[in-house]
Amino acid sequence: MFPSGKKNTQDASVSASLSQAVAEAERRLRTIEERFSNLERRSQVTEENMLSSDRKIKSEIKLAGSDVSDIKAQIAELTEKIKAVIRELQGFAKVEDVEVIKKYLNLIEPLGFVTQNEVDRIVRQAVEEALSQQNEQLSGQGTGKEE
Repeated sequence: MFPSGKKNTQDASVSASLSQAVAEAERRLRTIEERFSNLERRSQVTEENMLSSDRKIKSEIKLAGSDVSDIKAQIAELTEKIKAVIRELQGFAKVEDVEVIKKYLNLIEPLGFVTQNEVDRIVRQAVEEALSQQNEQLSGQGTGKEE
């Protein structure tokens, strides 16, 4: 029915163009697969980096939390020490109290007072002087009668 020469040529050209189309589709498919594979690798690397970053950030947060806890403990300790200093300072004399005591000391002049030891010494000296004067007078009277 159809001349066999034309059909073979048509079949060959259809077959060749079909073959080229299949080859082109195959090439495009490989390119797409390669791109997809590259995207998967990039995605996997990105995910690993994110996980690594997440672990690093979590450890830094724990470290920061630990530092904050230490600082809170130090602040509490300092607060207690400051309160203790304040309690001790409240027991000290105020400037007004010291001024009043200073005025009383200037009025009384305690440096003019003598101690008990000084009084004992002064009394002994006075007694010794009185006795020595008395002895001199007695010895002077005794010699004056004989002359």
